[in-house]
Amino acid sequence: MNRRNLYILLFLASGFAAIGQPYPSRLGRFQVDQKKGCASFTVTVTNLLPGTCLPGVSPCAIDYGDGTALQTNPPLPITHTYTTAKTYTLKVIYQSLAVQVDDIAITVDANTQANFEIHACSAYQAVIKVVDNSYDQYAINFDKNDNVYDFVLPFSNNIVTPAYAYVPPPPQPNTYFAIVQGRNLNSATNCTPSQQAFTTLSVLPAPVLKTLTSIDNTSVKLDFTIAPNIEYRLEIAVNSSSAFQILQTVFGINTVTLAGLKLDNNYYCFRLGAYDPCNNVSTYSNLICSDKFSVTAQSDVNKLVWSTGAIPFLTGYSIQIKVGNSTTSLPISGAVQNYDDINIICKQNYCYQITNNYSGGGKSISLEKCATSFSNKVPTAANDISAVINTGGVDLSWVQDPKFTPVNYNVQRSGNGSGFSFFTTVTAAKLTDNSYTLGGKYCYKVNYIDKCDNISAPGTISCPLRFEGTLDKKNAISLVWSSYNGWKNGTKNYIVEKYNVQGTLIKTFTVTDTVFVDDQPDPTNQLVRYEVKAISNDPGLTVSVSNVLEFVKNANLYYPTAFTPNGDNVNDGFMVNGQFIVKMSLKIFDRWGSLLFTSEKNEPWDGHRDGKPMPASTYIWKVDITDLAGRTYTEHGTVALIRN
Repeated sequence: MNRRNLYILLFLASGFAAIGQPYPSRLGRFQVDQKKGCASFTVTVTNLLPGTCLPGVSPCAIDYGDGTALQTNPPLPITHTYTTAKTYTLKVIYQSLAVQVDDIAITVDANTQANFEIHACSAYQAVIKVVDNSYDQYAINFDKNDNVYDFVLPFSNNIVTPAYAYVPPPPQPNTYFAIVQGRNLNSATNCTPSQQAFTTLSVLPAPVLKTLTSIDNTSVKLDFTIAPNIEYRLEIAVNSSSAFQILQTVFGINTVTLAGLKLDNNYYCFRLGAYDPCNNVSTYSNLICSDKFSVTAQSDVNKLVWSTGAIPFLTGYSIQIKVGNSTTSLPISGAVQNYDDINIICKQNYCYQITNNYSGGGKSISLEKCATSFSNKVPTAANDISAVINTGGVDLSWVQDPKFTPVNYNVQRSGNGSGFSFFTTVTAAKLTDNSYTLGGKYCYKVNYIDKCDNISAPGTISCPLRFEGTLDKKNAISLVWSSYNGWKNGTKNYIVEKYNVQGTLIKTFTVTDTVFVDDQPDPTNQLVRYEVKAISNDPGLTVSVSNVLEFVKNANLYYPTAFTPNGDNVNDGFMVNGQFIVKMSLKIFDRWGSLLFTSEKNEPWDGHRDGKPMPASTYIWKVDITDLAGRTYTEHGTVALIRN
């Protein structure tokens, strides 16, 4: 006896209902051909008690128990169809008998199609796996066209048939329709079978793992490419182990989510096997592995370290870097499993994700790991401070290493040789000190707090140029100023600029010392102004500028102390001359104060009064002067008139 027929016989013997087997009623007065079946379920009532259900003799009525009207003295054969799943009581009511009612329970089950899977094997074979718990038994036919049930199997979890070989042999593959019908013990075989199309295979194709996505530190999602009607077995290995273990069976889906992992402690490698249940062998997919991945923030660097498997199949990695709303992708060589991100800004949150790229196009995406960057690097001091003195005080400006971003600057100030103390805080690299005075002899230094909360060392000390000068009787101007020391690489030279009363630059003098004398004749400009500019050795720094000095030169009058008006054209008249004179009025008096001569045109006095020569004597002169600077003043003296 072959195995197929053995299955059929075993389960017929276990109580499977043969078609037409009668079931007696409770009192045995009638029978039904079936008392249990799937909706719609038709019952035939037979073997009524002889001599009963005859009109006028022994009438009866049948109550089918489903709400339909009583049927009185029905003609044979008596049939009734139940359409709704339920247990009914079918009654025959006899009017002429002492016990008038006999009955039987009719059970109508839901007509549920059995759920099953057909699993392909190589060499054009297959097995059927019943994944259904609705029935007591399942009748199975691998090809409905032959109208023969190949197996009748009792219910158990995940029933699997023996291997079935499709014939005739090639040409193959071919498409068949397999059917499975659910049946219950002591029940009619009227349940609707389910049906699936199936195409036979000569060999099972290898599946393809496409993507592994790490969801959280305990779970991953696998996406893969499968073929229909193949059972797959998902296998796992931990860390560097080459021993794979079966994790779960996969059928009819192309994605699974796996839980209970420890991604922060291990990496996991997966493969998917196309399982041949007829020969107990598997055809395996590519390997794909998760990453054991960590990110650690250190000063000025975020350090990424990861480890994974299937190294020979890796073509490289890519790192996704997310900062705020910005995301960038960075390719990494397949031989490297670490990366130092130095392109960071402190106090920002950076999130990283590793993608393993495999030959064949597979990918594994790690967990996202984040770190807040920081820096404990001490910022470079602000060593270049420029100072420009103006009428409102002094303007300070400075520069610092652009690698550091200041949040604010702390300015300290000292005065008249005292120690430095906190003066003010500013957010820009400049400050105007309106309380600055030359007499205060103020000096400044600056430090700052950068955006990483680090404090720089104090920078160079800046003392603004203090500029002084004197004017001698000969109109020579002596200038002196303090050395400028606000720049770390010192001062290259000084430029002394000379301006006229209108503010026009007259001349510049370049010097390396801190003193300068301007004694060059300049009969044009009586009022002059000077300022000194310090030039740094480092290009690009703001010029430091001193206070402005203003000088008004003297008129410096010159005149003879005697004159001889004798007509020899030598010293014949007396007049007063000088520099920078705009207007001058000359008056001559005798010793008693009588006015002898006056002129508004600076004309010489020829020693006469009203055309008459004055005697030799000493006379008094007086001039009223207006100079280029707009000043008015009076000078006087004496002159001797000599006659031979």
